[in-house]
Amino acid sequence: MSWFRRAREATSQQVAASGASGWAADDIDREVGYRRAGTGPGRPVPDITLERARVGSVAGYRTNPMARAIIDTYVAFCVGDSGVSLEVADPLVREVAEAHWNDPRVSIGTRQELELRSHLLLGESCYEALVGQVTGVTRWSPIDPSRVREVRTGTGNVWWPTELVIGAQGSDQIVRQIIAPDDVTELLTGEVLWWISGQTLNTDQRGLPFLAPILDWLDSYDQVLSNLIDRTALARYLVWDVELTGASPDAINEFVAQRGGRHAPRSGTIEVHNESVKWTPKSAESGGYEDKVTAGTVLTVVAGGAGLARTWLADPEDANKATSVSMAEPIRRRVGAVQNLWIRRQTEMVRFAVDQAVAAGRLPATVTLDTEAGPVTKRAAEAVQVRGPQIAASDAQITARVMVQLSTALETMVANRFMTPEAAQVAAQKAWEDYLGVPYRPELGRPDTNVDEVATAVDSAPTTDRLAALAALLQEAPA
Repeated sequence: MSWFRRAREATSQQVAASGASGWAADDIDREVGYRRAGTGPGRPVPDITLERARVGSVAGYRTNPMARAIIDTYVAFCVGDSGVSLEVADPLVREVAEAHWNDPRVSIGTRQELELRSHLLLGESCYEALVGQVTGVTRWSPIDPSRVREVRTGTGNVWWPTELVIGAQGSDQIVRQIIAPDDVTELLTGEVLWWISGQTLNTDQRGLPFLAPILDWLDSYDQVLSNLIDRTALARYLVWDVELTGASPDAINEFVAQRGGRHAPRSGTIEVHNESVKWTPKSAESGGYEDKVTAGTVLTVVAGGAGLARTWLADPEDANKATSVSMAEPIRRRVGAVQNLWIRRQTEMVRFAVDQAVAAGRLPATVTLDTEAGPVTKRAAEAVQVRGPQIAASDAQITARVMVQLSTALETMVANRFMTPEAAQVAAQKAWEDYLGVPYRPELGRPDTNVDEVATAVDSAPTTDRLAALAALLQEAPA
């Protein structure tokens, strides 16, 4: 069958559906290479592709355990555990910000997990601002991103979106101004907050669901497991092959009649026969080992595409603490990047509420904040900061921070003449060799050393050396 060939490159229709080419495919004759009238520059993902990704992501979270595990892992690390907290440096601003954060009609502080989950599944978030004209009190109303038909830019700069066109196709549509800083007052003004994530290019005006790159792989993983379960159920049907040596068809029928039928022997019973009757069990292989290897390969692709490791998705096989820790650091940084994006968005939401209170005259436009450099005058909204839970670092990172802090403390003691430079160097070297069990490296013992470089040195040190150093410390410790 020389005509059959596995596709190694995307077809023109697939390229058009992903928006990668910047061109569209004609819906009638499937021609590729033309641009629809009125479309702007860039390589936007077609609306139907974006909506299918949203549908697949939501359905996957609701029905696919692995999709749920991926999303819940990110949500748990970004906003779970100790939760998201509000920090305000000015008492007057704090009163307004906390009233907004804890408003029982909105409950932003208690909705963090749900809101982040929704954003990851849809790739976009849209909130309509409901602002009291007299009091400036702000509340929010979520809008399904599927209702957003167009993102407009007033100056043609995709980094400055100005308006959203909202409404179903073919029905009455409304236009809402996107919240942005006012060039004169510097206050956040507008009607809707518009957040997107998962962009591929800096010209993308729409977001993409977090699970979009791995939706097909999640389906493949589900299919492999479903096939394994089906085959295992079928293979459990046991068939007995009964051979009667030298028996004629009539003798075989007589044997079956004497047994009372062709039923299999029940468990715990005895079949009595002579040497001319041979019972042989027949069963089919389930192919469990092959499917296990296949499922593991697919899961590796799924986890890698989601920015996680297989050990984070309930698959600890062939993993130990050393490999798990070494894989955890890049994952921590990926999760941290998602958390930083979300925290900035939440900060923007609260600062908008503070700016509306300033516009209504409930707060002064500027406040004085105490900093390490002394009192500083800033806008009232800049006193607000949202903080997320600390994402756990690896053991090497924690150890590295301890060593850098020790170097800073030794430098301070030398500067204040509590310790000579020579004694400080001996103390630093002693800490490196006894605590870490690795040779002292002066270039890593400075206070301005990058923590990551120290962590790398700790990880690269032989484990036996560190264990020996720890044992020596225990022997030297007083009883």
